[in-house]
Amino acid sequence: MSIIVNLNDDIISGSINAEVFGRTFDQVIYDQMLVIAEAANKADTVKEYKEMVEEFKKLTEEDISGHLGTFHNDIFIDRKTGEYFLKHNGVISSVPMPSTMVERIKTSLDKKIDISPLLKAWIRFLRNPKNTGGFYDQSGFAERFFNFIDIKFTNHELVDELMEEKGYSQEVAEKMATTYSMKLTNEGLLAGFKVSKEITKRYKLNEKGEKESFDVYQTGAKSIDPISGLITTEKVELSNEERVFEPAVYSGGDDFFCNDKLGYIIKVGATHRLPGWNDVNCNDEQSCVKGLHVGGLDYIRGYQGGNTSTHNVFIDPAHIGAIPDCSTGAIRCIQYFVCDEFSGVNGSIYHSSKYAAQTDEQWNVEKDEIIKKYGEYKKQMIDHQTEQLNLIGSL
Repeated sequence: MSIIVNLNDDIISGSINAEVFGRTFDQVIYDQMLVIAEAANKADTVKEYKEMVEEFKKLTEEDISGHLGTFHNDIFIDRKTGEYFLKHNGVISSVPMPSTMVERIKTSLDKKIDISPLLKAWIRFLRNPKNTGGFYDQSGFAERFFNFIDIKFTNHELVDELMEEKGYSQEVAEKMATTYSMKLTNEGLLAGFKVSKEITKRYKLNEKGEKESFDVYQTGAKSIDPISGLITTEKVELSNEERVFEPAVYSGGDDFFCNDKLGYIIKVGATHRLPGWNDVNCNDEQSCVKGLHVGGLDYIRGYQGGNTSTHNVFIDPAHIGAIPDCSTGAIRCIQYFVCDEFSGVNGSIYHSSKYAAQTDEQWNVEKDEIIKKYGEYKKQMIDHQTEQLNLIGSL
């Protein structure tokens, strides 16, 4: 006769006199089980042992309808299915969190890292048309999304530098030079990257009314050396907002809006958006097709060169149409916001909170459009997800 207790991830399992039991992990329950099991296995009489067995059996029982336990105040665990759901003020999400997200949350909690950006990213992701059923139903997209934001990037140049110049071991250097390929903002937006080429040519009408081109950086004041007669032109210094860019790779893509102007240009401080979801290929199995392309650190290295520019961008998870490669960090979306350009200086500061508020307001309009197109059933689903969206400010 004996009581055996084992711990396997989130499950406490074992046996009582060869009778197998299992229950979800709870630290307090687990500690109590260990104390009783040790005492029972050292009992001097059968009566004493049986009393301890009965006490132990009570600990193996749990409410299988689900409860929060000690995991996190904003997460509900369904003990029957092992699934995790967002929960706040009595409202429980109807959509289970993908396993990758759950593991990321557990790791973050173990390291005492704030998980609210992850929860907000999940809420925003639930507004995505693939999840509302509005346009492109596709199973497994949530898992694919969280695999994507879980991608790590190692800067091997920094690894070499840390090893050669500072004496770190390779293992330590690799840990120090590794980060997430895409970050999450406090509002649950993705902070990614976009590679472009700067457009320096401009046009004007000369005195004859004819079109004339000029280089925007070579229009400063001219001066002449009084001895040599050499004429020099002072280079113009532009803020990032005054500069104009275009995508680094042009493959017959559709025009998109840069704020309110439809064309094929990129500007710092502007929201860039395609006219509609029909302009985004949302098939995850296809690459190099229509849509606005952004990515993580590993992805952009394939496009950076001596004549390219690199931008920090914000992307709302609701605006992602496809993730053709969730191992290198490439996505297609309908909209993104450009924060800066690495080599220049901004004239203004652009906060992720302001862009997040803009996309939240935009959702209210998009929600009505989806409801009109897809009817009452979709309305119930979307209304539920809107309730979840309202939780963002309180997390």
